Amino acid sequence: MVGPAALWAPGPPPSPLPDRRVRVDPVAVQRLGRQINTLPDLDGFGFVGDLFPDVGDRGTVGWFTAATLQQYGFWYELDGGYDHPMVATIDGVPRKGSDYLWAHYMRWHRGSPTALQPAGQAAVTSAEWATAAADDSGNDPYPDSGQRVASAHAYGRSLAGIGLDADQLVAAAAGASRPLRSLLRLLDHVGGYREDPLRKKAALLAVILRQRPEGFVPAAPDDDAPPIVDYHVQRTSLRTGIVVVDDPELLGRLAGRRLLAPDEEWAVRRATFEAVAGLAEVSGRPMGAVDWFLFQMRHRCPEMSAPRCAECPADPVCAKSTDLFQPVLRTTAY
Repeated sequence: MVGPAALWAPGPPPSPLPDRRVRVDPVAVQRLGRQINTLPDLDGFGFVGDLFPDVGDRGTVGWFTAATLQQYGFWYELDGGYDHPMVATIDGVPRKGSDYLWAHYMRWHRGSPTALQPAGQAAVTSAEWATAAADDSGNDPYPDSGQRVASAHAYGRSLAGIGLDADQLVAAAAGASRPLRSLLRLLDHVGGYREDPLRKKAALLAVILRQRPEGFVPAAPDDDAPPIVDYHVQRTSLRTGIVVVDDPELLGRLAGRRLLAPDEEWAVRRATFEAVAGLAEVSGRPMGAVDWFLFQMRHRCPEMSAPRCAECPADPVCAKSTDLFQPVLRTTAY
């Protein structure tokens, strides 16, 4: 806790004390950061293709802003632990988690573009959500549909309170000297984004809008995104060894895929945030590229099948702690 002396002192208050159960391994961060630096073809993803609006689509900013706030929690729990990821077939294609959400929102956008505008999201009903979200069998595959409707309401109603739509919000940020940081600050007032102190979804949206061909969020000096810490990035950080758990009980719960207490999850996530920031600094790559590198490792080091280490560019410097799993905690942050 920060006391009154620190609050009245000049300059920012001191950072919270680190949780001694979990720490960053600076040597491992150096190794992996240097390895990332050697990858000549690594770049940030452009967020174009069948799952995304066409380049030049006038609804692109609003679509990404409404959809990205739902990028979280694609997994099912059973008996106090992780059971399986969300996978369902939509328009004839089996899709997992994040990709299902993008496909769902593209179908929604094509069928009813105004539904994704703030007023539409503020008023969406549970029945309308279920229809829009339905897989090819007619079922809503999301594990927490009620929360998703609530998040849509919070998004639409908060923008109505601000008096801006997504395009106006992003345009205001784009005119600032540090557009990405300005957008993060504006999203601190928007429901569905403002709840996470580490700004995972806000940072993801900012990176998307910068890396899209339209360049909605222009590049500027000293204006990179913070780490985008989701469960894939936490799993990768634990398995590569850039984040180390020294507490045997917490280590056992991670390996056993058991539900964690919020303070346990925060210890892992906060250390991961610090470690990933270190990767960007050591590698000299922008956060969008570092995040894409870590996120893509979900294909080579997945949740439910054996890692394919020989295919992984991190293999030469990886700790290979492949028994470890991401924190299991139901949250709207990631």
